[in-house]
Amino acid sequence: MELKEARYILAIAKHKSIGKAAESLFISQPSLSKYLKNLEDHLGAPLFNRRDGGYYPTYLGERYLHYAKRIVAYGDEWNREHDDITHRERGRLNIAIPLMLGSTLIQPTLMQFHNRYPYVTFNIKEEASFVAEASLKSHSIDLTIYNVHEFPKLLDYQVLREEEIVLILPSGHPLAQKAQVMPGFHHPWIDLELFRDENFILLYPDQNTGGIALNLFQEYGMNPPVLLHTRNSEMSIKLAMDGLGAAFAPESYYRQVASERGRASLCLSVGKRQVLTTTIAAWQKNRYQPQYVRDYIGILRDFCAASASEGGSGE
Repeated sequence: MELKEARYILAIAKHKSIGKAAESLFISQPSLSKYLKNLEDHLGAPLFNRRDGGYYPTYLGERYLHYAKRIVAYGDEWNREHDDITHRERGRLNIAIPLMLGSTLIQPTLMQFHNRYPYVTFNIKEEASFVAEASLKSHSIDLTIYNVHEFPKLLDYQVLREEEIVLILPSGHPLAQKAQVMPGFHHPWIDLELFRDENFILLYPDQNTGGIALNLFQEYGMNPPVLLHTRNSEMSIKLAMDGLGAAFAPESYYRQVASERGRASLCLSVGKRQVLTTTIAAWQKNRYQPQYVRDYIGILRDFCAASASEGGSGE
């Protein structure tokens, strides 16, 4: 099985059409049809069933695709390493990242990276929810950047920062006067027990902050009313600022929204101990990373360190 052959058959499987596959490969439809026929003749059995105007893998085709994906992945990795060795300054960086984290981490660091590597292009896959699986399933993703409270076992990673998960309230909330300065916390601390009957806006449990919120409620033996579940961190923060309910968020998310809104709001510490989340840059185990990828991780770490040293509650 050759690399070109593998790419051709994968394209047919992806598009279920000779015409669309040929278009994606920048070759003619008759050429691809002839290529497939010659390959199937050589193998002695069809790779695809033709039905309802589409191409669907046979069992032989499924096994072929299994190995074709591996060959293409190794081919892509070789191309990256070869390009890194011979050129260094050119390449492509594919990142999977949650929406809000992209605004607070990628946006403020991208210009510095571009100035260093002006011929490296960026492709950012932004999701509203958990994105780590993208690095496990897709060989096209170079880095997955996300927040964790448990480190992944199936990925290699570097820690970028550790930050506090804060409680967000509108300015003038009646419980705010009970907040107090406590050692070990960055912001005025408030007893979460006071919010047993308060409305909350929560992210879903499979999201990092949503899972942390549920752990806090369990620790306090609470089951407060939840007015809204959302996967949109920015919306949850804004609604909390507006007074719809209390919300949890990483401190950097809160600071970003607060700086854009310019509306008075409250950012408080909670928990029997400081509630922290860790941001990591992760990639497939043992995957070769070009120098520009390693340098971008360094830029991210420097940015996070500088942001942490600035301090400030963002209130």
